[in-house]
Amino acid sequence: MKVHCLSQSVQSPCFLLEYKNVKILLDCALEISSILHFLPKNLNYNNSNNNNNSNNNNNNNNNNNNNSYSFKEKDQEINQFFKNLNGTLYIDNGCSNIKYNCPQFEMIDDFSTIDMILISNYTNIYALPFITEYTNFQGKVYATEPTVQIGKLLLEELVQMDKQYSNSINNSINNNNLSDCWQNIEIIEKLNVHNVGMENENLYRDSYRWRDLYKKIDIEKSFEKIQSIRFNESIKHYGFECIPSSSGYGLGSANWVIESKGFEKVVYISDSSLSLSRYPTPFQLSPIDNPDLLILSKINHYPNNPPDQMLSELCSNIGSTLQQGGTVLIPSYSCGIILDLFEHLADYLNKVGLPYIPIYFVSSVSKAVLSYADIYSEWLNKSKQERAFMPETPFLHQDLMKKGQFQAYQHVHSNFQANDPCIIFTGHPSCRIGDITTLIKLYDNPKNSILLIEPDFDFKSTVLPFSKQISRIQFLPIDPRINFNEANLLISKLSPKHLIIPRIYKNYVKNKHSNGNFGMVSTILPLDTIKITNHQKYESGFIDKELAQTIQTKVLDKSSQSKNNTTTTTTTTTTTTTTTTTTNNQPIHVAEITGVLSLSDHELIISPPNISDSNKIIHIKEKFIWGTLSIENIIKAINSTKQFKNNGDSIEYFEINENYYLIKISSKNKSNDNEQQVTNIHLSPHNVNIETSCENTRRLISDIVLLNCNGFYI
Repeated sequence: MKVHCLSQSVQSPCFLLEYKNVKILLDCALEISSILHFLPKNLNYNNSNNNNNSNNNNNNNNNNNNNSYSFKEKDQEINQFFKNLNGTLYIDNGCSNIKYNCPQFEMIDDFSTIDMILISNYTNIYALPFITEYTNFQGKVYATEPTVQIGKLLLEELVQMDKQYSNSINNSINNNNLSDCWQNIEIIEKLNVHNVGMENENLYRDSYRWRDLYKKIDIEKSFEKIQSIRFNESIKHYGFECIPSSSGYGLGSANWVIESKGFEKVVYISDSSLSLSRYPTPFQLSPIDNPDLLILSKINHYPNNPPDQMLSELCSNIGSTLQQGGTVLIPSYSCGIILDLFEHLADYLNKVGLPYIPIYFVSSVSKAVLSYADIYSEWLNKSKQERAFMPETPFLHQDLMKKGQFQAYQHVHSNFQANDPCIIFTGHPSCRIGDITTLIKLYDNPKNSILLIEPDFDFKSTVLPFSKQISRIQFLPIDPRINFNEANLLISKLSPKHLIIPRIYKNYVKNKHSNGNFGMVSTILPLDTIKITNHQKYESGFIDKELAQTIQTKVLDKSSQSKNNTTTTTTTTTTTTTTTTTTNNQPIHVAEITGVLSLSDHELIISPPNISDSNKIIHIKEKFIWGTLSIENIIKAINSTKQFKNNGDSIEYFEINENYYLIKISSKNKSNDNEQQVTNIHLSPHNVNIETSCENTRRLISDIVLLNCNGFYI
């Protein structure tokens, strides 16, 4: 078994699992934070303005200006594509479309060898169209129904935002002919040389491989290939099964169990929440317990900021802004923690005497997301399911809309007229694309607030392009995923034999079980491969009904039973097969069958051979020994062998230790009477080694060993 890490970071999981000659891709998330390297579409930073600002402020902050724009003087070519804002390089919004950082798909030589893709939730599906539409992938894709439907909405929204960004810079690109030139290897190498020793020296090291986003038609075709499944539904595949169980993070979010019944069990955990107060189906523990291998990824990115504390601070900041007559902008994804916040904020506003404050949800998929949230009641927690049975909508969106406290808009240009003060949720949380860029410019007022709640984007990199904004910007990441303490508690309950975690978690996550024992831990980095020892010796299978009816068993004698009280099963393609069954103090029944081992409907089956198969079986001479050897019986049989007696051979026995003998047989060499021919037999209960130059003697000893095996042979 092997685990390959294709992830660009811990926040964009993508693993390739090689299991039982099958290749399984676990998630395919984009490193979405690469968007932060581009300047927002509505902000202009041209060289002339920068020069003027530099000259005006030269006396007060000469050192800072030198640092910010020093690279301009060194290399005008770099300056065509990058802008330096307070020491951080950004790709100029006038020279390129947004590029997206995909997983390390280069590690996969041939996508046609990938058998299946398992998606844990809609945040980890963004790179799927790159696989299904731009490679020769022919396997199966599995995800829960909410993951499929909401994931499709979010991808279509991203494509629309990306298209708007591209349209806004097309004229500039056409005029200066700089489109994508910044990704030239020579430019990137110059940039790397320039950045040596700087804080951001590695930001663009592999940016040459970033790529344009897919098209809407690609999303349509890609999602047609996904097979929707339910929690705890089994997908059988070549001797093992894959089962999703609720991770408690979002609508339809799942952890995956990959198990060969009775043998190895692999568990993949990503984006999980143990909270019982949130809207999704609670985390399911029992389906994933006692795994042989646990792959843990994407836990809380800000463990020192508990979600409840951040939620309290968010409400406090919203309340203070509203009471001053200001408006609150909250850049966010269109599904996720936002579904928790709508109801919570409405309740908070009622408590502080501000029930008249409107809440706006501006997104091209806002209405569709709200509809799906109400439709998928079976994927919600118990209290929301009970509301659906009353019958009422699980969420309070409809009630708030009827009161006029909550409104959903497609975009800011769709007759959107906000009644200030208000709360506006819109995307994109990177503040680089989407309607948030327009609203930030529109609400640039010191009484207004911009509250960043999504944990996927670095605060400093996000807000630097808005350093001239006078509205208040604050970072309040609300991350409901398990933190390090919860991860350790969860691991202690699951008791995995082997744990794989990202290297960055090394000092925080331990594989300590509830009984005090410790399991193995392996850390993994991008492009790493970890080999896992496979302890499974056998495969489970079935005997065809027709063949089973022909089986005739016999009972082993008591002496053999007492020395070989183990169960052994073997199957070999187109050969003779022997099986046994046993229970404590019960007779051992033995049957010898002849059949063909085949794979049908993902199950191993031994069926009766046809005529052509029978002809092949006749020519198979190899025998396989099973069980233990009876040293006492073998010694007696050698002593009583007529051939050794008639030839006058000398037989000596040496007991090396309790369970190991050396038997030495000396006989005359037929070609030379003056020479002795020596045969050495190294004998133990589990092994026999015959050293002789005489093939007849070897064959004779081999027959004696086979006849005196306490088990059986085929």
